[in-house]
Amino acid sequence: MKVPIVQLSLPDEVLKEVKEVLKSGMWVEGTHVRDLEKRFSDYCGVKYCRAVNSGTSALLSIIASLDIEPGSEVIIPSFTFIATANCLKIFGLQPVFADIDPRTFNISPKSILEKISNKTKAIMPVDLFGLCANYDVINKIANENDLILIEDSCQAHGAELKNKKAGSFGVCGAFSLYPTKNMYCGGEGGLVVTDNTDIYNRVNRFVNHGQSKKYVHEELGLNFRMPAISGVCGKYSLSVLDKNNRKRIKNAELYDDLFENVEGIITPTKSEDYKHVYHQYTIRVENRDEIVEQLIKNNIGFGIHYKIPIHQQPYYKRLGYGDSLPETEKAAAQVLSLPIHPLLSEEQIQFVARIIKKII
Repeated sequence: MKVPIVQLSLPDEVLKEVKEVLKSGMWVEGTHVRDLEKRFSDYCGVKYCRAVNSGTSALLSIIASLDIEPGSEVIIPSFTFIATANCLKIFGLQPVFADIDPRTFNISPKSILEKISNKTKAIMPVDLFGLCANYDVINKIANENDLILIEDSCQAHGAELKNKKAGSFGVCGAFSLYPTKNMYCGGEGGLVVTDNTDIYNRVNRFVNHGQSKKYVHEELGLNFRMPAISGVCGKYSLSVLDKNNRKRIKNAELYDDLFENVEGIITPTKSEDYKHVYHQYTIRVENRDEIVEQLIKNNIGFGIHYKIPIHQQPYYKRLGYGDSLPETEKAAAQVLSLPIHPLLSEEQIQFVARIIKKII
């Protein structure tokens, strides 16, 4: 039985709409992208949304809008995709890596406190694998230390903490629409959300070469505009997001039941206050290499997010990063992401669990 790590499809009516956009010749932004922005800002419960061409572009646009002085420090987790750090380095900011809470894989508030210095200007948590960071505590830390809170929600479309949506906890939030994410757009794409009018205006200019009106460029910017067909696909993906998230949650609950009381497997943490939307269903195991070998043998897709934390990546090691982040490093050696997408059948999930339990 083949079990892919991701499986995507678009209905015929969406493909027809994409074809109509291509026939129109209006291929960049336009009404579909503007409509996506309005729908997503309403969905997140914020005033503004700006669509861009990738999650990385969303992060870069946010950093550009905040005018943080070069050389300043921003505290982030090391246990995440490298874009979180790289987007800071581009603007001359220094990532400072905090450790994670081993139960959630998200940045540890205790570690954040240990990393604050007189150069710290911001905290940028990541809502990893579809679970919001501990914003009750992190917001308090940010307020008490006069720090900007930026939310990297690139993996958390529809996730919630106390009924408040991911992306709405910081001064602004970034989302990715990469094809593996809970929400997608038929290629690369991203979204910036904020309640702050000035930040929204700055982001709007930055993603269009600093342009305030046609051919008037007030400041430095880049071209991060979203293609029109991405707006079409993004609107469809948003329309089925909650339904697909419910299926992901149901799939996760089945895995939880199948792995319950199985010694050697630690399943993802659940908490009453949090709505986990399972961008990834990531377990911890000691014998990962042995399990991976069997998954490959049985045509089961998997991921290792993230085998090498950012502070141990060659580029950052050359920069002199030598942090000791024990929980991050332990997680990197144990994590294994299993298929969780909404098109999985119960039979496929049971098959995956059966193969893993044979070798635990």
